[in-house]
Amino acid sequence: MKKHKNGKLHTQVPSAEEEKAPAVSDKDVLKTDEGNTMPENGPQENVSEKENFEALQQEEAVRKRQEERRKKRNWWIKTALLLVLIGASVYVLFPITNSLTDEGTRGFLDMVKGANLGYFFALLCVFLLYILTESFQYSYILKTSTGKFRPRNSIKVALLGKYYDAVTPLGTGGQPFQIYYLHKKDIPKGIATAVPLVKYTFSTFAKGILSIVFFALVFVILPPEVSHKNGFTAIYVLAWVSMFVNMIIPAIMIFGSLFPRAGKKLMIRIVAFLAKIRIVKRKYTVTKKYVKEMGEYRRSLKEILKRWWIVIPLLGIALVTAVINFSLPFFTATALANTSPTWDLWAQMFCGGLLAYYSASLLPTPGNSGGIELTSGLVFASVLNNVAGGAAGAVSAWIILIWRFFTYYVYIIAGIGINIFEIIRSAVRNRRAAKIGKTM
Repeated sequence: MKKHKNGKLHTQVPSAEEEKAPAVSDKDVLKTDEGNTMPENGPQENVSEKENFEALQQEEAVRKRQEERRKKRNWWIKTALLLVLIGASVYVLFPITNSLTDEGTRGFLDMVKGANLGYFFALLCVFLLYILTESFQYSYILKTSTGKFRPRNSIKVALLGKYYDAVTPLGTGGQPFQIYYLHKKDIPKGIATAVPLVKYTFSTFAKGILSIVFFALVFVILPPEVSHKNGFTAIYVLAWVSMFVNMIIPAIMIFGSLFPRAGKKLMIRIVAFLAKIRIVKRKYTVTKKYVKEMGEYRRSLKEILKRWWIVIPLLGIALVTAVINFSLPFFTATALANTSPTWDLWAQMFCGGLLAYYSASLLPTPGNSGGIELTSGLVFASVLNNVAGGAAGAVSAWIILIWRFFTYYVYIIAGIGINIFEIIRSAVRNRRAAKIGKTM
């Protein structure tokens, strides 16, 4: 305010710019080197923000480097593991060839000359039909769960499952790798977990149903020369025991789905026991993980079981697949022994295949190799000695080898090819990603 000469006070109205300007006290004003004035906290705030931004940039760069190192380390671990499995696969390819030099066995050229090409073509068609029906089970479950068939992924899942079953002890590696593969294909974790387990459940029950029927009639189906041979009783008893042990696992899974509380308690006790014997280190983490996965599996299985019209075709497909699989010894025998197909021969070779499969399924070797060759040699050789006047017995070793090739070794070869392709593709993608990261 200003005081005029007449003593009256006059209020000066501030301008619009002064009204908008913030009030700054003398303490908040500092002189710069150029003589300009600025707020006291301004430079400190700017420097602090800049330092924080640089620190965040450094943290992000460190995190990216750590992530790249982790991916690189995991890639090398995965590659090394796959190479070990490939080495194990190659190692188990050859033991059965020792039996091809036995006295009375035809040589390779004689075996080829005596083979029936028409029946061998039928064997190839049956094998391809088995691959299609095996893969279709995964497609069917994926269709009911996700609304899409995904045939390409289903074939790959089927082959990878067979490969990892073939190179892991007791054939237990297939389902974990199938779950991992499906999860990589952007399929929800619960569905990725449920698909291989649901398929395994129905396949196991289908093979169990067939085994109960044929094992009950084994002394009617097989000739006395086979059923009264030394060692047959041990194979027969072991096959029964192994069949029931194999059916216990899916039974527990279904029990946990139908009775979630009891299933949860059972899972907790199993993990606690494994932790007690030092197999599981992080008890709480592992328990939480598997209880959660059991819940996801239960929800997926519950949705499937709700629609009973979906379950019946799935069990039917599993039965057809099992029949085709265990008919392969019969088609192999007719092709290499050049003998006329009969229902008696089919039943005998089918029953022999079931006995060989189950009696060796508890053997802790990769893919039960060695045991199946031994038991199938005992059963099939005795059966084939009664076929075509005993001439088929001369190629029994070749029949077992070719049959094992179509039911075991072919999956090892396919798995090796798929894994090598995945290793090369992963390396190429990593290099491309590294180049893109450098250019950015």
